[in-house]
Amino acid sequence: MSKKQSNWKYVLILLATGLVAAVGGKVSQCVVDSMHESTVIPPMEPAAADAVASKVLEMKCASCHAQDASYSKVLNFFSFGLMRDHVEGAKRAFTLTPDYSVRSGNVDYLKMDYVLRTRRMPPASYSAVHLGSRLTPTDVAVLRQKYKEEGAIARAFAPIAPVAEPETSLEKARIYLGYLLYHDGRLSTTNKVSCASCHDLTKGGTDNLAKSKGVPGPDGMPQLGGVNAPTTLNAAGNIRQFWDGRAADLKEQAGGPPLNPVEMGFTCVADWDIIAHKLSRDPEIAALFAYVFGDHGITGETVTTAIAAYEQTLVTPDSDFDRYLKGDEKALTDSQKAGMDSFVQLGCATCHSGPTLGGISFEYVNTHGDLRALATPADYQEGAFGLQDFTKKPEHKDMFRVPNLRNVALTAPYFHTGTVNSLQEAVRIMIQTQNGAGAASDTTVKNITRFLEAQTGKLYGKPANMLKPEDTVLTPVTPQP
Repeated sequence: MSKKQSNWKYVLILLATGLVAAVGGKVSQCVVDSMHESTVIPPMEPAAADAVASKVLEMKCASCHAQDASYSKVLNFFSFGLMRDHVEGAKRAFTLTPDYSVRSGNVDYLKMDYVLRTRRMPPASYSAVHLGSRLTPTDVAVLRQKYKEEGAIARAFAPIAPVAEPETSLEKARIYLGYLLYHDGRLSTTNKVSCASCHDLTKGGTDNLAKSKGVPGPDGMPQLGGVNAPTTLNAAGNIRQFWDGRAADLKEQAGGPPLNPVEMGFTCVADWDIIAHKLSRDPEIAALFAYVFGDHGITGETVTTAIAAYEQTLVTPDSDFDRYLKGDEKALTDSQKAGMDSFVQLGCATCHSGPTLGGISFEYVNTHGDLRALATPADYQEGAFGLQDFTKKPEHKDMFRVPNLRNVALTAPYFHTGTVNSLQEAVRIMIQTQNGAGAASDTTVKNITRFLEAQTGKLYGKPANMLKPEDTVLTPVTPQP
C-alpha cells in the first residue's frame, strides 16, 4: 500500500470514528432524556443536596467548566479539534467558580437552570467519547434540588424600585447640582457638548445615533465616538460602566468624557482646573458647590460625585411589565406574555435578568454565531474588543457588558456597533448568534419584541416615551445657610 493510500486510510478511520461517536452520543442523550421526566428523588435536606450536587458538578461538569480545565493536544488532534472546542466553549459560556468581576446577580443560577431545563449539556459529541459523562436522571433531579426550577422566573425578573426621595437638604442640593452639571456644556472645550448631548433623557437616555458627536476635529466636523452610547437610564444597576467596563461606577464613568479628546475635548487630569475656573464664574454653581462640598471646592472629584448622585435618580419604574410583576395580569397583552415565555425558554433571561433586564454581566458577542457579521455593514470599522480593551486579558476579547433592556424600544440603534435600527431585527440577530437553536419563527420574534416594548417605564412620573425637555427639569434648590 502506498503512503498516500495509507494516509487516506487513517483519514477514513477517523471520520468513521467521529460519525460513530456523534451517533452514539445522540443515542445516549435520547436514552437518558427519555428517563428524565419520570425521575423523582425523595426530598433532601439542603446540606445533603448541596453535597451530592457538588459531587456531580465536580465529577462531570468540572472537566470542561472549571477555570483550570485543560485538554490533551494529542487527543485533540485525533478528535479533529473537538476537545479544544468543548473546553474553550465551556469556559466562554460558564465557569463553576463564580467570577464576580464579570457576572453578578442571579446570572450563574439562571445559566445552570437553563442547561438543566433544556438538557443541552454535555453535548452528544462529548458524551460519546467520555462514557459516563452524561447527566443521569438522578443527577438532574439532585441538581434540581439545588437549582429549583420553579424559582427561575422569580430569579430572572424583578420590578424596578422607585427612587427614594432625598432625606436632607444637602442630598437634594447634591442631586440638583449634578443635574445642572449633566446639562452643562462647559465641561467641554467648546462649551457646547454636555452629558445630555449624548444621553438625552427624552430619547431614552441616548442620542439615537450610531455613534455620538463630540467636539470638532481638525477638519471642523464633529468627531465620532468609537461605539454606540449606552443609556444613562437605570445605569446605576450596571455591574460596571461603559461597554468595556473600564469604569467601576457612575462616578468614574462621569469623569471619562470630559477628558476624552474626541468627546468633550480635554485631555489630561490637569484640565479639570480649566473646567473648575469656568464653573466658578457661575454664581449659582459656585454657591451649590460651596454648600455641598465645602472646602473641597470645584474639582474633578466633586464634579463627578455630583453627576453620579443625579444619575442614581434616573430610574424608570412603573412600566407595564413592572405592573405585571406586581400582580396585574392585564398589564401585558397575550402576545407580550407569550414573548416573556419565549424570552425565558430561549435563554435570553440568562443574561438579560434582574430588575433592569441586563447590565449585570459581560458576555461574548459571538457565542453561537458572528454577531458582527449579521449586525454590521461590510465596510464598518469598529476597533473595539470589549472587556479586553480594559483588562488586556486575551480571554476577555469580544466580551461586552450586556445592555439593560429597560426602555429598549426608545434606544435605537442597537448593539455596541449602533448599526441595527429595528428592535425586531435586533431580537432576531440575538437569537441566531447567542442562543444556538437556529433562527426563531417570525411569531416568536414578534412576541419577544412586543414583550420588550412593555419595558418602557416612567421618569418623574411620566412615560419615558412621552417626555418633553421641560418634563426633565428639576426644581431649583437654594443652599441653606
